[in-house]
Formats: sequence, C-alpha cells, structure tokens
Amino acid sequence: MNIAYLSPGELRGKQDAGFENHAPTATRHFWAFVHGAIDVPYHWHREMEILLVLRGRFRLVVDGQLCEMNPDDVIIINSDVPHNSTSVSPDALICGVHLDGAYFERLGLPGFSSRHYLCRTFLHGRSFMNRTAPMKALMARLVLDQTGHLEEMMVRDTTANLLACFIYRAIPYQESEGGEAPLRSASRNRILKIMDAVGGQDDNRTLSEIADAEGLTLSHLSRLFKRHLGIGYRDYCLNQRLDAAAHELRITDHTISMIMERNSFGNPAVFYNKFRARFGCSPGEFRRGQGLRGARSKLTEEDASEALRLLTQHAVQIGKAAEISLGVNATGRREVTLRAPYNAGSR
Repeated sequence: MNIAYLSPGELRGKQDAGFENHAPTATRHFWAFVHGAIDVPYHWHREMEILLVLRGRFRLVVDGQLCEMNPDDVIIINSDVPHNSTSVSPDALICGVHLDGAYFERLGLPGFSSRHYLCRTFLHGRSFMNRTAPMKALMARLVLDQTGHLEEMMVRDTTANLLACFIYRAIPYQESEGGEAPLRSASRNRILKIMDAVGGQDDNRTLSEIADAEGLTLSHLSRLFKRHLGIGYRDYCLNQRLDAAAHELRITDHTISMIMERNSFGNPAVFYNKFRARFGCSPGEFRRGQGLRGARSKLTEEDASEALRLLTQHAVQIGKAAEISLGVNATGRREVTLRAPYNAGSR
C-alpha cells in the first residue's frame, strides 16, 4: 500500500501527504506516515495498522464497529480486518504505522501475526492511555526521519523491531480458542488462500469455479467472502486489477493503454471510471504523483510543523519504550539470567 511519511527536511513549501511512495525500500516490513484530513475508502491489508490521532477528530469503521477517535487516541487494526476512515474535523492530523506481522513472527515473535490485539484507547481509562505512551513514542520516531544520517536506515529498522516487541509484550490480546473459533479461523484461512491465488497468480477463475475447487457451494463461499472482507468477490478481483495497474503506472513507462490491456480491461471508459473511483484521479494524474487512493490530503507548512512538534513530544518516551520492549524494566528482573560463556558448549 503506497503511503506518505514525514521528513523534517521537507518542511519548506507545501507538503503533499497523500499516498505517495512509502519509506525506504529496504524496510518493507514496516511503513510510517502522517496525513491530514482525508477520507480513506473501505479496504484491508495483511499488515497490522496502528493509528494515532495527533490533532482533530477521526472516525473509523473497523470490522463493522464505529470508532470515534480524539487527540492522543490510538488504535491497533489487526491484519486483514476491513476498515475505512473519515476525518471529522478539517484540522485532523493522523500518524500511522503498518507492521508486517508475518515478518516479525519469522524474526522471533511466535504467534505475533495471529494474535488479535485489543488496543482502542477510547474504550479504556486513563491508565491504559498512559500504558500506550511508549508505543506512541516508537511510532513518532519511525515518522521523524533524520535525513542525511548514514545510520538512519538502521535506526528506523531497530525502532520498528522495538515497536513490534512492545506490542507483543505490553498490549493485551485474544487468541482463537474454543467454541466455534476454529471453524471461523478455518473459513478465514480459506478466504486468505483464495486472496493469495487472486493476488499472486493472476487467478481469473470465477467464484463458481473456485467454489467447486474448494468443495463449497457458491452461495456459501459468497457469504464467507462478504463476511470476512466486507465486499464481494467480483469487487475484490476488480480492486486487485486496479491496484496492479496503479503499481505499473508508478514503476514502468508503459503506455496507459498497454497497462489497461495487461490487467484485463478491454473498455477504456470502464477502466478510467473504475480507476478514478478507487484512486480519486485519472491514470495519467496518478502517474504524475497525484493519486491519493480515494481522497486528497494536503499538509501545509503549518500543519507539517505542528505534526513535527506533536511527534517530538511523543518521542520523549522513547527510553521507556526501549526498556519495556527489551525486557529490562524492574518488573522483569527475576526473569533475567546470564547466558553461558561462548565456548561452554564445546567442552
């Protein structure tokens, strides 16, 4: 998902905080961004998304539930959960981070991607808000890009690892256990498998053909798809083709007509109308960097300066965040032991 992030060196002139290229490509397991007032259409993604309201009011619908967020509120949107968002106030400033759960699970956090984290500060008391302050500090540091520092890439990568560790250690969660949960999990995994087939292998089969292959009735598979993603199979496939076309517009110099045909759009009028409905602009405008995935969000110089100020305030908790993430806080001292000498195993 293409998103924008804020760099302090970019404060001169007008800030475009739309859905531009994300952070350095070497750190594709996380993305950090800031945007102003914006309406983001209904969507989902494999990455966990953490949102922090810096200023103004923000409204989300997450898995069918309405979430009203005010300044300093934070929410974790778990992977593959359908959601949309709307800025309630025109002065809204939102900080966000995407984390690739599968990556951090492979890195050494078992079960990280399968946990359902329970973090919605607007549903909890002040104590929980204080509990999330270190997480906000790590988010802030990911957005505050120290351009010109050779070690910055490594610092951001380390910060993302600390953020994942903090969530793993400090944020409550639920797991699918007992009752009908295994059935729900199995149906969800079946949908994810179909999503992989459609997204990774250009699977052009009809839903009826997929239902036959999966041993399901067409009506049952349709209900599963709608329940888990909030949209129908046809709309999902259409969005996949539009996203593929948008990606080609960004990274290639192929003509628009060639890209349209490569992604199975035979009617130019249909392609242009569908593309504008999803990205808020024409394919040509998208190629010129004006595509904002459904809406426009501009940060003025004043907005960017205010975001920088607020993020810097959050970042002062970075020490506490590292302490908790690394497991060296006072409450964990009894669990600390010494590793054996490096050559102990050879004797």
